[in-house]
This record gives sequence, structure tokens and C-alpha cells, in this order.
Amino acid sequence: MGKNKRNGMVASIILVVVALVWGTTFAVIKDTLGVVKPYSLMMFRFSFSAILLSLLYFGKVKNMKKVDLKRGGIIGIFMFLAFYFMIISIRFTTASKFSFIIASYVLIVPFLSWIINKKKLDRYTIGSAVIATVGLGFLTIEKGVNFNIWDLVAVCCSFFFATHMVAIEKYSGDSDPIALTILQFIVTAILFIVLTGVTEGYNLSILPDIKWTLGYLVIVSTVIPFAIQNIVQKYISSTRTALILTLQSAFGSVFAIYYLNEKMTKQVGIGCFLIFVAIMIQNLKGRE
Repeated sequence: MGKNKRNGMVASIILVVVALVWGTTFAVIKDTLGVVKPYSLMMFRFSFSAILLSLLYFGKVKNMKKVDLKRGGIIGIFMFLAFYFMIISIRFTTASKFSFIIASYVLIVPFLSWIINKKKLDRYTIGSAVIATVGLGFLTIEKGVNFNIWDLVAVCCSFFFATHMVAIEKYSGDSDPIALTILQFIVTAILFIVLTGVTEGYNLSILPDIKWTLGYLVIVSTVIPFAIQNIVQKYISSTRTALILTLQSAFGSVFAIYYLNEKMTKQVGIGCFLIFVAIMIQNLKGRE
């Protein structure tokens, strides 16, 4: 086995673990929002993540280049938008359904890569996109013809997670991945600090009540996974990354049912199944 293939395989296995961790995050965040306001939670999460990673890799912070600031800023804006749409939508839909909607980025990433890299779309991508669209229809239509607007907002979250992956693929080749991770955390934290100040106000007294959950979100589901993603995408494409990370939808659904006692209706089950079929079709491709 060649070195590149071996690196790609190791990167894929590591991403499966990341998907497992992120699969638990949806339910944890949804549960924590009963205690802390949404923008405040994201402000704490990314502020502490930026501080922690900056302290661990202070040398990289000092040696950042101007081009790294630009690239990290772009990736950070996409990260902020993804988590903004996530935090405003997850409160109004079930964590299990939300995790499946997020998985639709596996279908968005190839289209974005086609637009950016001018790669021709193949029949697998087109077919899976159609099936996933039907699946998303089942997920977002409730009581016959009534749409849950927050499910559609969750689709926006999925789109910006896709742009985040494609941006990492574009810029991680010749930039330090840890530096890019730190910069995107800083940008996301700053934007949530501003948003929190404008809409919610600052309440630091809540920190003791959420210290354990916040510690989990900062260390286990933010600093380590995003640093890993920025590193491994030097070895595998954004399309493959998206495919592997869709496993978080399955992990998320199982965890939400266990952690939040959620139930999956027949309609939602059909929608989830169709999206799962679409993901499998993407995996049948002989090439990316």
C-alpha cells in the first residue's frame, strides 16, 4: 500500500471517530439550551476553544502569515454561518431529525467542488441529489402540507457546513492546519461575541452551571475534532470527508433517542431512510 493510500485510510478512520463525537453534540446542545441562551452558548464555546488552542500552539499564532489570516478568516466566516443557523434551528426540531438534515451536506459538497474546480457531475451525484431532495421533503413537511420553517433553516446550516469543508480543502494544502483552526475559532468567537452583546447581553454568572457541558463542547467536540478535520483534509478530499462525516447523523439519531427520549415517526423514518440511500449511492461511485 502506497504512503498516500495509507495516509488516506488513517485519515478516514480518524474521521469516523470525529463523526461519532459530533453525533452526540446535537443532543447535548439541545439539552443545554434549556439553561443558557443560544448565542451565549456559542460565544462561550468558540471563545474558550480559541483561547485553549492559542495557548497550546502559541508559536504558531506568532508565526502566522498574512495569507493565513485571509484564509482562516474566510473559513471562519463559513463556520460562523453554519453554527448560527444550527443554533437558531435546533431548538425547534428534534435532535434526531436535525442530525439527518445536516447530513445532506454530503450532496452539497460535490456540487460546490464542481463549481469551484469545474469537475463534471456524474450520474451518482445527480441521482443521490434527487433522492435526498425527496427525503428532505419528508423530513421538513409535517401534518400533510405544513412546512416546519426551522427544518428549512437547518438545511442552510448544512449548506454552510459544506462550504466550510470545501474551503478547508482549498486552503489546507499549503497553510498550517492548526493555524487555520485557531483563526476560524477566533473569527467565529468574535462574531458570536458581537451577536450576543446585541441580542442577549453578557451573563458570565451562568458559567458555573454549564461548566461540565461547556468543557465537553470545547475540548471533546470542538478543539480536538476541528483540529483533526483541518489536518486530515490535507490527505483526503472534501467529498470523501463529507461522506464519512455523515455518519454523525446515524450516531446523532441513536444518541438523541437514548439521551433525550425522542421518538422517530414513520414519516421522519422514511425521510431518514431516503437520505441514507442517497449517501450509499454516493459511496457506490468508483471515483470522487
